[in-house]
Amino acid sequence: MLPSRGAPHGASQLDAVRGARAQASLQRVLETAPMAMALFEWPSRRLVQLNQLAAEFLQGPIEALSGHPPAQWQTGLSPADRSEFDASLELAAEFPPGVRREVVRPGADGLSSRVWDMRLVSANTTDDEASDQGQILLVAAEVTDLRAAEQERFDAAIAQRGMLVQEVHHRIKNNLQGVAGLLQQASARFPEVAPILSDAVGQLQAIAQVYGLQVGTSGPVGLAGLLTAVATSVQKTFNHPIEVQIEGEEPQRWRLPEAESIPVALTANELLTNAIKHGSADAAVRCRFTAGPADIVLEIISRSRLREGFDLAAVPSGASGLGLVRALLPRRAAEFSLRQVGDEVVARVLLRPPAVRKDG
Repeated sequence: MLPSRGAPHGASQLDAVRGARAQASLQRVLETAPMAMALFEWPSRRLVQLNQLAAEFLQGPIEALSGHPPAQWQTGLSPADRSEFDASLELAAEFPPGVRREVVRPGADGLSSRVWDMRLVSANTTDDEASDQGQILLVAAEVTDLRAAEQERFDAAIAQRGMLVQEVHHRIKNNLQGVAGLLQQASARFPEVAPILSDAVGQLQAIAQVYGLQVGTSGPVGLAGLLTAVATSVQKTFNHPIEVQIEGEEPQRWRLPEAESIPVALTANELLTNAIKHGSADAAVRCRFTAGPADIVLEIISRSRLREGFDLAAVPSGASGLGLVRALLPRRAAEFSLRQVGDEVVARVLLRPPAVRKDG
């Protein structure tokens, strides 16, 4: 019977030896692993084993980290960083899949940054599944170079996309101007349809100006630049002087979203064309762009006279002229009026967000 009394003591010694061997084996793995690795007790949160890379990740010497929970670490981590890490440990203990986060730490020079891909995984160390005693494994790999390479590839893709978009805009502009040139030739050959073709040419040129301004730039089109370009195009088409005035508070900051750039360009083209066709042949047309704090106003002023009893509301929608202007302008973000002021006709368009926006 005496040997049987000694059996539990022998088994306990064997378990202790096995445990020591397992710990030694784990320590060898930690020391040779090419990534930061550390082991925490749960629920005490004590850091029981770690390698040198883990000490670099946690920003402290091994002796200052080992045997202590995050709240007691004397390391380079700020109190907020330690608190966040402690919360991650708790989350990893509650959810078996663990926690994965990307963490940014200062570099050795204090100026650069190191990016780490961190994982915390819970592992129960007892056979009793109901036990709340366990361990949490930290694994973190530095991915600074990988993230930099990914960002470089992303930036290159964006730059390439921008070049392709600019090339497409350039070709669209050239094609539109080519079509406009063909229509001008047809107008010269067939004078009977010249008035109709003239309207189409002006519209094509206005749209071409939008794409022309987008060559070499990205993002929304500058409103002041677009109006100036359209006025220049109309002036060349009709060989009639147009004076452009840009006034107000920081007019260069007002820009047009992509969806509104062509409608506004066509609107300006129609109003300038109307002013030339129906205005005095010996008086310049004035195109005034005034930027306010919350909206912008475009005024086309010509020496002319509206017919008796003119009513803008009675003008039907159409493919050209005032009907086209009314159809193009966004109803909720624009106002359009046409009135007689002395011996001049003033076409006034007010635009407010979201039809326009002010950058900066």
